[in-house]
Amino acid sequence: MSKTKTLLFTSLLAISAFSPAQADGYFSEVSEKFLRGGANLFTGMGEVPKNIVWASGETNPTVGFTGGIVGGTLDVLGRTASGIFDVITSPIPTKSLVEPAYVWDDFGKPTTYGTNYRQGEVKVYNPQ
Repeated sequence: MSKTKTLLFTSLLAISAFSPAQADGYFSEVSEKFLRGGANLFTGMGEVPKNIVWASGETNPTVGFTGGIVGGTLDVLGRTASGIFDVITSPIPTKSLVEPAYVWDDFGKPTTYGTNYRQGEVKVYNPQ
């Protein structure tokens, strides 16, 4: 009986050590990453019509159709691989490797990879 009380007390103490804001932030980011990964894993095929629409708008329907199929197939592989990566690494909250994060976001924009991780200008904290 005392082992049960000790275990319960230790568990409550460990849970109370985290503030609700920190726990909510972490769990919401982790769950969002997991859901984003699952969505990208199963909706990657949407890249083919997305690329056909985008390439047709940039060139003409004939070139857009053939180029969209080729580019869309490559983006299906990229988005599906990104989905697998996000599901496996979901306990580590990070930004999406794919931009836009979901295939249905910004349907007229081409899919890019790794733009969230490119090095750009250094942002210095200025408390003014």
